[in-house]
Amino acid sequence: MLVTSSRKPSAKSRTLCKLLSRFIAGRCISRGKMGMQELLEFAEGGPLIVVGEYHGNPGELSFYDDAGKLLFSLRFSDWYSEEINSYWFPDVEPVLAGQGEIADALESFFHFNRVESDKVDQLPPRSTLMVAGEKEIDFMGSGKSLFKLTVKGFKKY
Repeated sequence: MLVTSSRKPSAKSRTLCKLLSRFIAGRCISRGKMGMQELLEFAEGGPLIVVGEYHGNPGELSFYDDAGKLLFSLRFSDWYSEEINSYWFPDVEPVLAGQGEIADALESFFHFNRVESDKVDQLPPRSTLMVAGEKEIDFMGSGKSLFKLTVKGFKKY
């Protein structure tokens, strides 16, 4: 899975690309002048996530399938935990929790195992967890919130 940014990303967008790719055990690249076709070739047949900007800050995630079809997008405002720089992401696939249309879309895109919300506390101690709700997506590690995206809009294509 490949995570990249808009053509001229801000430092915050580059940081979010790196965090997201580390969290999902994907790859992060600087887009530069690459068009969509070049990005898809670079993704080597895998899905693609593009971090878009709004007023110089990361503000949208666009999710593309391996053929380059836009599946859905999320508009958000971001928040970073101060602990994120010291957190080590284990090389394990995250688990997904949550209900609703956004959680369903993320599950179909990532194919992460999904757990019921009441079973989250039974996960192993070094687990990474993506908790998706209608208004917020929380990226957690070892039971702590690492970073959050406050959802402002969701659109399926």
